[in-house]
Amino acid sequence: MKRNFVYHLRQYLIIFAASLATAVAVEVFLLPTNTIVGGVLGISSILDLLLTQLSVSKWYFSAGIWLLTLNIPIVIYCFCKYRKRFALKTTVYLLLLASELIVFRVCNVANLVKGIMADESGTLDNVLYVLLGGALHGISLPLLLSVNASTGGTDIVGLIVQRYSKKSSSDALRFILLANAIVISVASVVFGVVNRNVGEALNMFIYSIAALFVCQIVQEAIFKGFSSAIELEITTEKPDEMTRALTTELKHGLTSVKVVGGYSHREREMILCVIHKAQLVKARRIINHVDPNAFAYVENVKEVIGKGFANKEIELEQDDDAVKPQDDNDNN
Repeated sequence: MKRNFVYHLRQYLIIFAASLATAVAVEVFLLPTNTIVGGVLGISSILDLLLTQLSVSKWYFSAGIWLLTLNIPIVIYCFCKYRKRFALKTTVYLLLLASELIVFRVCNVANLVKGIMADESGTLDNVLYVLLGGALHGISLPLLLSVNASTGGTDIVGLIVQRYSKKSSSDALRFILLANAIVISVASVVFGVVNRNVGEALNMFIYSIAALFVCQIVQEAIFKGFSSAIELEITTEKPDEMTRALTTELKHGLTSVKVVGGYSHREREMILCVIHKAQLVKARRIINHVDPNAFAYVENVKEVIGKGFANKEIELEQDDDAVKPQDDNDNN
């Protein structure tokens, strides 16, 4: 029970960290520069800008309120169509994010940060704000995918498309990017029409697209880190000892293949093993200890699909119990 408690506590702490990163990105860095990030959060942001002009007294029309309202049908659909824990974690994220956005607005956190980051004339560095906002927002989705949750809105649609089309996680992220770009384009036009200012609309579009691309770059970089791996190919005369040592120490399965040396014409065994990059130093030590005469080389692996590596975005309908911590991981 203690292990399960720690496991679930860690998952919800990750959800909290993801929500806090997005709240800071939107309320502190993006909205003050009239920048949105697309999706349901982007729609909420544009409604906030149009109806409140970021006024503290009109917090009841802020992005946090709109985010909850617009995500209600999506959350209901998740609870009805997909596994309950996925829907629950997504709901917790949305509740945390909406609450943090409202609290930040009421406490006027954006102005406090502005007082620190603005120059002597009180002018903001909009480019810096956009880069920081886009990067912080980009952290959220990979973190949530790592615990089988989502940011809601277009992200859920992207995950569903990825699952049924059998595409890779990068394709899902690109689908989300396209949907967000459409929201940004429409929102920029509406913002320009309402304010009767083409320049403001153009600035919103440029800054928002820039923030979106920064967000996408951060998402893909972090997400690839979840399943980044290398392949070891080891030719040895001690296959049994090597297999036993690698399996015991690295907690990954392996494959043995009979090979014949082109020069010596002697039969040996080649051991193939996919491991995390962080385990390479340990693997080197094992190989040198078991068979100093072994020949081994390393290849980078672009993506791994299998037990022992994170592939959370394709597990929409799997029970969370299937992905709890395990003592043994076997990639074969």
